Amino acid sequence: MTTSNSKFRTGSKEAPTEPFKRAVTACLRAIARKPELEVTFAAERPGLSPGKARLPEPARKMTRRDAAVVRGHADSIALKLACHDPKVHRKLMPGNPQARGVFEAVEQARVEALGSRRMAGVARNLTAMLDDHFHRGKFDEITDRADAPLSDALAMLVRERLTGLAPPAAARKMVDLWRPVLEDKIGARLDRLDRLAEDQARFGDAVHDLLSALELGDDRNAEADDDESQDDNRDGENDQSGA
Repeated sequence: MTTSNSKFRTGSKEAPTEPFKRAVTACLRAIARKPELEVTFAAERPGLSPGKARLPEPARKMTRRDAAVVRGHADSIALKLACHDPKVHRKLMPGNPQARGVFEAVEQARVEALGSRRMAGVARNLTAMLDDHFHRGKFDEITDRADAPLSDALAMLVRERLTGLAPPAAARKMVDLWRPVLEDKIGARLDRLDRLAEDQARFGDAVHDLLSALELGDDRNAEADDDESQDDNRDGENDQSGA
């Protein structure tokens, strides 16, 4: 079972990142409850496909923050595997493209929140990963709400409601641009999500209520039932880990 696709070996000397990769791989498999999951590290976008997870290649000279970011990507993928049912998700998926983007982001916020609520270390790793993502995307430089993605802002507000954690530093400006509008329109609905977080189907229904209140439509994916019988082998296949 491979845990790395890097080639940093000189003779018999092990690359300095290999023990870290083994530890991250073991944690991912344990949280996901997938002992046979193949885990690779590459200079590509983190992702998840059937039987395989791809994580960022760690720097040879890692800082503590660098390590937390890689662990955050691993925790995000592990929680998606452990706490997310692709069939339920497809059934609830909105048909409207904008609504779909919001729904996807909020569902990822839900699974990450479940891990954050149960494990303080996971919460720290996910915060580091999210902060890195928003910093790289220059979200901390946004000054106009029109440039601030609704899906990301709402996902961070949902995370805040479910965990009590403020948005990562690099996302705060973006969230604050949306906060007054969203709190006014759906604040009470956001408050109800906490008690539904453990139930994906009920949580998804509540997210549809949010979408309706935001006038993004409440149509379910008309193709979901047709797809369900055809794509069981594709469950979980996506680019992943909140970034």
